Amino acid sequence: MNKQRKADLFVDEILRALKVSAHDKISIRHPMAMGEISGAADVQELAITTSGIFSELVAKYRWDESNISAREWHGHFHGRQIRGVTVGRRVGTSLQLDIFLGSFPLELRQSLHEVSKGFMDEAMWQLPAGVSDTIPLVPVGEVLDARLPFSLASDIILTSPVACKPIAGISEVERVCGHSIMVYGGRASGPRLTEGNTTLSLWNGEVAGHPLEVANVIHWADDQHVKVMAMAMRPWPVVALFQARMQARTRSFLDESYFE
Repeated sequence: MNKQRKADLFVDEILRALKVSAHDKISIRHPMAMGEISGAADVQELAITTSGIFSELVAKYRWDESNISAREWHGHFHGRQIRGVTVGRRVGTSLQLDIFLGSFPLELRQSLHEVSKGFMDEAMWQLPAGVSDTIPLVPVGEVLDARLPFSLASDIILTSPVACKPIAGISEVERVCGHSIMVYGGRASGPRLTEGNTTLSLWNGEVAGHPLEVANVIHWADDQHVKVMAMAMRPWPVVALFQARMQARTRSFLDESYFE
């Protein structure tokens, strides 16, 4: 376990793993904002500035392949543990970095905005004008299907920005995942990287016509059963829509202690 007092959300480590050169075009996508920031200097400065809100960063898991590198980390923020995932992807001479968060408490969002607002236009912090935040009614008789590509262990735990504490048990996790599918409309699968008993699964959904980007860290109990799914997401404007629609659907079976 790698503890760092100051870091850059492991951006420099990931860039080195992807063999960054002076000829590469580097961009980063912030967990709170739409769009991207380009240029090596701004990318590094934004990563360092963003990481500065945490009193400590702890590296948890890493995955490396030839054109993709990722780190899961835990940051200590005002007495809370915030889980994040930083992913770097190479396509030719372009390197794209994405930062995902496992939770978005209000105080964290405010701090991230304060330290990062100088790097991007205010419009990047919100959905485009005209996007409705109306919460659709749940259809009567709706049939839920979690569509999970694996089996769940009896002691399965799910963590997600949807709730502020873990959701446990096969029936509850499948029920939450079934409602999720109804909100984001299915998963467009991306890369899957496995190291030891963990798999990082990257995929997109869609909420109100905008991509909901997900980094799911899967912990395997054995070759067929998953014991932990730890979701991290971006960007916040879309996550907020997803969160609101999911909370409206799940308050009938998740009590108030699950919501902030």
